[in-house]
Amino acid sequence: MKLKLITLISLITFSLGFSQNHTTEKNKFQFGEAEHLLDGYSLNFQYQDGKAIHMEFNNGKAKYEWVVGPGKGNGNEDISYRSSKIDQNIYVVNWHETDKKDYLTIVFDFNRMVVHSSVIVGYENKPERTLKTVFMSGIIDHLKIAE
Repeated sequence: MKLKLITLISLITFSLGFSQNHTTEKNKFQFGEAEHLLDGYSLNFQYQDGKAIHMEFNNGKAKYEWVVGPGKGNGNEDISYRSSKIDQNIYVVNWHETDKKDYLTIVFDFNRMVVHSSVIVGYENKPERTLKTVFMSGIIDHLKIAE
């Protein structure tokens, strides 16, 4: 009986997967082509531990500066970024800071005004910049959206 039930559930799940081929929105994604959907945006966000960043996106490049916390005044600019739209006013962004050996992925939710980030810091794991991972959330403020 259990085998028949598992088989039935598997067949239904498999069939439903094939029936989900119609989308309501035209897919404009181009494999291999970077999208810069946040060009013209600038914002501040503050992490749960109190650190804060100012970030800007223009012409396919990201720029950031720490404005609160131990790294205040530090940042980087002219970083090529990629983005995808997840939903209305929700974007995922990533970039690779080759000079610092960091790789970053951020989800910006402008509906809820929150940010979720995942960063691999110092992936070469050298003594002056040891490997660590960061997974944090924060609150967005001072949002300026591209016109």
